[in-house]
Amino acid sequence: MEHINVSNVERKVAMRLLAIFCLLLFNIQLSAQSLDFKHSNEGFNFWESLPKNYTPDQTYPLIVFLHGRGERGDGTNESANNILTWGPLRHIKHDRFKSFTFEDKKYSFIVIAPQLNKPTSLWEPGLVDEVINYAILNYPVDVSRIYLTGLSMGGNGTWVYAYSDYNTQNRLAAIVPIASWGNIDKACKIASRNIPVWAFHGTDDNVIAFDRGKAVFDAAHSCMKNNMPEMKFTAYEETKHDSWQKAYDIRNEYHTPNVYEWMLSHTLEDEQASKVKGIAEKRTLTPEIVSDQKNLSESSPLKIIAKLPSSLDENSGMTFDSNGNIWMINDSGNGPFIFKLDTIGNVIGFKKIIYATNFDWEDITIDDDDNLFIADIGNNENLRKKLMVYKINLNDTSSRLAATTISFSYEDQTAFPPSPDKMNFDAESIIYLRDSLYIFSKNRSEPFDGTVNVYQIPAREGEYSAKLIDQLKLGSDSMLDNWITAAALSNDNKHLVLLSHSKFWLISCFKNNKFSSGEIQEVPLNTFSQKESVSFYNDDAIYLSDENYRKLTGGNLYKMLLGDLLHDCNNY
Repeated sequence: MEHINVSNVERKVAMRLLAIFCLLLFNIQLSAQSLDFKHSNEGFNFWESLPKNYTPDQTYPLIVFLHGRGERGDGTNESANNILTWGPLRHIKHDRFKSFTFEDKKYSFIVIAPQLNKPTSLWEPGLVDEVINYAILNYPVDVSRIYLTGLSMGGNGTWVYAYSDYNTQNRLAAIVPIASWGNIDKACKIASRNIPVWAFHGTDDNVIAFDRGKAVFDAAHSCMKNNMPEMKFTAYEETKHDSWQKAYDIRNEYHTPNVYEWMLSHTLEDEQASKVKGIAEKRTLTPEIVSDQKNLSESSPLKIIAKLPSSLDENSGMTFDSNGNIWMINDSGNGPFIFKLDTIGNVIGFKKIIYATNFDWEDITIDDDDNLFIADIGNNENLRKKLMVYKINLNDTSSRLAATTISFSYEDQTAFPPSPDKMNFDAESIIYLRDSLYIFSKNRSEPFDGTVNVYQIPAREGEYSAKLIDQLKLGSDSMLDNWITAAALSNDNKHLVLLSHSKFWLISCFKNNKFSSGEIQEVPLNTFSQKESVSFYNDDAIYLSDENYRKLTGGNLYKMLLGDLLHDCNNY
């Protein structure tokens, strides 16, 4: 038998390696939380973290975590690791996130952390709502303990969802926005919905100014009644933008309780909690919408938000007001009514417009003071000598709104109708820009050459001659594929959308009102229907709708993120 001499040093090294291996194995086996990257059928990617010994037979509190701007991905599994850097996922990754104690009882969280997959995308409340619905319907969530938190841009997403229409019937037990900002004009909804808040910000934040972050908290706090709900603001002295490192710490080094223990101290009332799952089930797509969504080409960028009610079967115009509500109209053959909808397609009100007739209402637009302009400009045969725009103010709470009238004729139309090759005086598109209204023609000329005339009139009561100020050369193939049926201008006045039945044109970075000077992109929607309404939801997303054609196709409200299509106009 051969004898092998092992030195003490070698023996110690071997024992140390064995100890490390056993320790690693022990830690893997006793890991407090699993961590998996997944893809939902709803189209978003997310990290899922479940407690050790997770079982669907018991319920768990839920944390939905929204990452910041720097952690966005590109849809690949490789970029998914971006959001393991900060927040609860950082602690889970390093096996520091275990159970937390509240009132002598231990709790373990389900953590769901979605990831935005485009470099320009933001946290839309509709997406956050989808994530919450998905979690409720796919995991054993304690619906009385759903917590929403985020850092920087994710903190903004937390504020925005909490006061959005999606959360009108509040489902959040508490929110924790960190190093973020929000809309002070909407912050009171946080208090009226009785949502507890613990907000954090560094006093030396060099990205989101401390005062900006505290302003939205102060606005919400000022609406508290009888010290309800609980609202806390923690300012970290001499701390920059990364205040989340302290806020999410689990060692109680910076505050006791830590943020997770504080979350557990808040639950929804039983009556409200009983509604939470029902809301999620209601907001999942109906079989009818699922069928329509499947009928869309897989390459279509559109997502169906809702099936519009029969009262809007012939919808022809749409815009958002300053409170985030949608307003819609129908075209000829319908009454002089405007319909108010929330962002998930529910009609929540309507108003009758008096001193106005719906001869052929084709589009609507809005100014900064919530003055709504209803464009009665349909002119299929090019026979109308006088066209109308009706102006009303949406801040008027009356059910019947008196309209003032802006009437006009086209300065270059001399024949009614003109010859077939000059049939370019129909229009279905209007926008408001700097005290003027701009009308885009729906070209019916034969042969069709895709020319869009742009006319300008003042946005005030009176009788005018519409001035031809610009022309656009767009698609010149099939008339049905290329005529313009609706228009929308972004809130920053930098991007214009002109819609057709199967595509739209995005015009960016134009000079003043010279739209033809901008960068023009043709964007296929890879679906054909009678699309007649479009509006910017924010500067990164649009809503569209189509008519319900003989109860066979259309009648949907759609949403599309613009993302990489947008130009940075600061470079122009």
